[in-house]
Amino acid sequence: MSKSKKVHRASSVMAKLLTEKDLRMKELIPGELIEGVVVSVSHGEVLVDVGAKSEGIVTGSELEDADSSYKNFKPGDTVMAKVVQAENAQGYIVLSLRKAEKDKKWKDAEDAFKTGSVLEATVIEYNKGGLLCDCLGLRGFIPLSHLDRSHFANDIAKFAAGSEAELKESLKVLSGKVLKVKVIEFDIEKNRFVLSEKDAMVSYSEESREKRLSEIKSGTTLEGIVTGIMPFGVFVDLEGVEGLVHISEIAWEKVSNPSSYFTVGQTISVLVLGIDDQSKKLALSVKRLSKNPWETVEAKYPVGTKVTGKVSKIVPFGAFVTLEKGLDGLIHVSEASGPLKEGEEVEAVVIQVDGAGQKLALSTRQLA
Repeated sequence: MSKSKKVHRASSVMAKLLTEKDLRMKELIPGELIEGVVVSVSHGEVLVDVGAKSEGIVTGSELEDADSSYKNFKPGDTVMAKVVQAENAQGYIVLSLRKAEKDKKWKDAEDAFKTGSVLEATVIEYNKGGLLCDCLGLRGFIPLSHLDRSHFANDIAKFAAGSEAELKESLKVLSGKVLKVKVIEFDIEKNRFVLSEKDAMVSYSEESREKRLSEIKSGTTLEGIVTGIMPFGVFVDLEGVEGLVHISEIAWEKVSNPSSYFTVGQTISVLVLGIDDQSKKLALSVKRLSKNPWETVEAKYPVGTKVTGKVSKIVPFGAFVTLEKGLDGLIHVSEASGPLKEGEEVEAVVIQVDGAGQKLALSTRQLA
């Protein structure tokens, strides 16, 4: 082969390489998200091979702002970066790891919006009109109207009319909690990322609820969140399945007002009694997690025992006296030596005891 042909071929190869490089350089415009391979890592910079014999560089404050995980990079690692400058004075493409990471988070948010995926969001604080949270590494917002009802007080209207201070105080308990949410709106330019807990809750199918119900066995003790308080009992959420603690299962003593025992949003332990055939709700108990004082009342308070207690309630036919938690005795009007009043501490004598019937009769007259 002649010398002229060799020169011609060499120049053709060089021209091709230069053309490829030029095309590649033109493709890498500021704002573009690219993938590269780490070439070297030093204290102040990371060199990245972005293809076509081109190298990008990450330096200075960019590394300070970026996640410190860059210190664990080693040659050969694949990284995502965003082009900041097509070429600096040294001929390197200036890259940003931080901006690339943020772009990736927004891409994940967009994918979740399109697919309707259920995500996890950690509540940061209450903000006017809703909750600020961290979701996918982005700052998200859950409007009050898109919060699940379990976080509200008994009357949702109270929240609608409540002051900002009252709302903030009521929802303060959610700080740090992880909620299931769906993306309902996002705008990268406006940095707007709106989420809905309600939509996520609806997404749980009846099939998954039935599966959860099948996993819960009678006689087991579980932790749940109080979602509602009614005159007849307390509703409790057990990870997507709702149960009821009937007023008769709240405590061994007579309960007249369930709200004096629990608050909405409170985490409580419950004993599973079974599933109500009609409502398909779990029947739960709180009182059965503690010892029933009526089981030992006959041995502990036989007839003739002198006792001291506090008057808990005055009724037309006498007064109830609390001897210990869950155990009240009755002083009938005919067995009272004088008038009694609520809160008064009295001494009496046991004149009748029936553990099975939960009856304990006391007398101050016979003590005298």
